[in-house]
Amino acid sequence: MATKADLAAQEAACSELNDWIQLAKDALAEPADPNYAREILLKAEMQCQFPADYAAVAELFVTGLNDPAYATEVYEQAENMCMEGAEYAVVGYGVAKYLGDKGRGKALLEQAAKEAKKVSEFLTLANYAEQGLGDAEFAKSLFAKVEEKCKTVGDYVGLSQTLLTEGNSEAAKTLYQKAKRFCVDIPSAVEYAQGAKNLFADGEQARKILASMASDCQFPKDYVELATGYQNILADTAKVKELLAEGANFAMAGDEFLDIAQSYWHLLGNKPAAAAAYKKALPEIQDRNQLLNLAKTIATDVDDKALAKEIYAKVEAKTASALDLGKLAQAIVDDLQDKDYAKEVYQRAEQKITGANDFIGMAGEVLKNLGDGEGAERLYRKAMAATHDFGGFAKLADVVNEKLRNNNALKRDVLQKTQEMAHATPEYLQAADKVLTHLADKDFAASLLKAAEERVTSLDEMKKVTVAIKTHFADDAEWAAQVTEKLQKREANQSKYAEFQKREGGCKNNRQFLGLVDQVMDELDDKFYAQKLLTATEKTMRNQDFNLNAQRDLITSIDRHLQDQKWVSQLLDKAAENVSGFNALRQVAACAATQLIDKDFGKNLAKKYYQALVAKIENGDHPQSYDYIKLAKVIWGDLGDATWASALLDKAQAAGGDHFSLADMGNMAQAMGDDSKADAFFKQAVARCLSARDFVQLAKRLLGYGMKADEVRALYRNGMDVGNNLEKLRWAEGIVDVFGDLGWASLAYDALAHKMTGKEKAVYDLSRRVKLGHPFF
Repeated sequence: MATKADLAAQEAACSELNDWIQLAKDALAEPADPNYAREILLKAEMQCQFPADYAAVAELFVTGLNDPAYATEVYEQAENMCMEGAEYAVVGYGVAKYLGDKGRGKALLEQAAKEAKKVSEFLTLANYAEQGLGDAEFAKSLFAKVEEKCKTVGDYVGLSQTLLTEGNSEAAKTLYQKAKRFCVDIPSAVEYAQGAKNLFADGEQARKILASMASDCQFPKDYVELATGYQNILADTAKVKELLAEGANFAMAGDEFLDIAQSYWHLLGNKPAAAAAYKKALPEIQDRNQLLNLAKTIATDVDDKALAKEIYAKVEAKTASALDLGKLAQAIVDDLQDKDYAKEVYQRAEQKITGANDFIGMAGEVLKNLGDGEGAERLYRKAMAATHDFGGFAKLADVVNEKLRNNNALKRDVLQKTQEMAHATPEYLQAADKVLTHLADKDFAASLLKAAEERVTSLDEMKKVTVAIKTHFADDAEWAAQVTEKLQKREANQSKYAEFQKREGGCKNNRQFLGLVDQVMDELDDKFYAQKLLTATEKTMRNQDFNLNAQRDLITSIDRHLQDQKWVSQLLDKAAENVSGFNALRQVAACAATQLIDKDFGKNLAKKYYQALVAKIENGDHPQSYDYIKLAKVIWGDLGDATWASALLDKAQAAGGDHFSLADMGNMAQAMGDDSKADAFFKQAVARCLSARDFVQLAKRLLGYGMKADEVRALYRNGMDVGNNLEKLRWAEGIVDVFGDLGWASLAYDALAHKMTGKEKAVYDLSRRVKLGHPFF
């Protein structure tokens, strides 16, 4: 018996409308307490926020308390709050069913129908019309709306399921039968039959539906679709066999045989029939991924490994990348368990890869899948050849130690390359640790620790070196004492190192780094710390736009403090690659030739850059004499190579040129001490002078070179007969302009005096007065 006292705790826990309604229902359970139920429902009414809330409360006032009068007031409150179709629907249903006001209920449902758009909304309204109003015609009109919205068999399946869930099986059957109009092909008919079986457990109806589509089968895929329906819906194996046999008779194309094969396997598990059909499909299947999937199915499901291998061979013919070949080999191992065939594929993949990581990865696969230690070693050695940095060799050493633990020869070779790539103390320490761990070779490790000791750049590094030596070479008392002394010295100078390291952290550009390098060398003479700073400088500059002056400062600092010719050469080569134009490359070569400590080393580098310039000129479309002259000048100036410079002057001569370029060639030859070649060039320059102006320009150029005036006069005299009378007059003027020799000029003017007539005479007289200061007498 649920009395008010019994339900007190439940009432105290009520927080939502549903809690209050449930409590009211409990109070109305036999033996009922109507007064307490009313009290609870009034409290529930206070919780109402939406029309559906009020309708739920009103329903209990009618069905539980038999108080339609109060329920009417609650429904009116609900109706006043209605704003959406669904709200009108639930209130209209309650008014009609529980108050018996069919007219008002229908009006509200009609209002809801005006706003309805979704199939589910019309279906709900149809049920309300039938169950709440008992109005079959109105319900029928709403069901018609539902049918208008149904466009597929799937729509009917969903709505029929809804009706069945609501307990209206007859309406569900009636509605579902109308889905037949959408059975326009075999897939839709199969879906229709599936619905009949699933919704109504009507196997006979499903069979009739499927049987009605037999005459629609024209192509293999049609037979497959219908057979799939018979299998999935009715499990009728005999019918499936019959349909697939008929479909196979019509199969002609590869995709059709593939459909038949897959159906034989998936529907019947018939391996021989599936394999036969797959084999017929194979010639026309060209897609690589489709072939891979097919091979896996045939190998693992159909268990025809010979046919699968044939397909994998076809896949390989369509495979270009090493990565895909590696995946193919893995598939062959997994699906065929054919290690010999997989090995062949791995070897072909090996020919296509070049990267160290790819070789390492393939070696691991070869070991895992084939257990081929020799093949793995070959791949690891190729990885060695493709590795060019310390980190890569250190990684490879660990991998080889893990995968080929007993191959000490290979491990040693990798660790020796690791040693070659080491530059700084941390790298040598890491290499020594790997030698001890992987080879237990104390002599090899000792050489690495000595290299680490020599390159210490900080107190922390010195401490680590000391610990390593004392740990692994505790029996070498002399060495332990030596590093201990170095550590103490380092600690004694730590204030200086600390100051420099503090300043190092504040360096933002190459000038600050290079200035710090100079001070480190002046005060500590610590090449390895200087190397660390110079490395940081180079890294900083890599993140900036290329600047030749900055590169030159770095190069000369490395050369001055470290004499590291390999590093210097690398930086100069990079600078040569980054610059464009003769002048910029000349600056790179000049830096090499004139600013490095080892002059022979520097000149050899410069020679390489100048040889590249010569090649560039000669490979051009039209080599110019001035290009060769410029090169000859810098080769003579920077390298002092008179033979090469002279040969370039010959090439300049062969390329042609005017009196200016020939004058330059003569000046160069004269500077190199080859007077005979110089005279020849000067004479050719005179021969190229075609006007008085050319002779004047040539004379001024030669005097500008510092050539003796008498020698220039001798060359200038060759122009006395140049051109017409006016050209000869200009040549005479040049004697004054270039040499300031009035006597020689007067003789030249006198020689022209009787040749001038008419306008030429007027020009002559004016020129004579201007240049000589008096007329001809």
